[in-house]
Amino acid sequence: MFDGKTLRVLLQRGIENGWWTVDHLDSPSVGVALLRREAIRHPDPQIRAALSEGMKPHRNMLRELGPPERPEAKPSPRDFTEPPALRF
Repeated sequence: MFDGKTLRVLLQRGIENGWWTVDHLDSPSVGVALLRREAIRHPDPQIRAALSEGMKPHRNMLRELGPPERPEAKPSPRDFTEPPALRF
């Protein structure tokens, strides 16, 4: 599984690429909503209880913790120095 920091970076990358918005992440996916509805309707009470208790409530990690911090990449001064002259 992913740790929280990695997951936040992946979610933020999806927003930057235009795959989804923060508002899309506020509600659970259609598949999760369907799974929750079906778990409640399961005929076996033991399985129904296990499925219901095992599901965590939906949360938007980007709204909770804010945007992830990204290091700012700066060029090194040595990238702009002239190479030494070669003597033959």
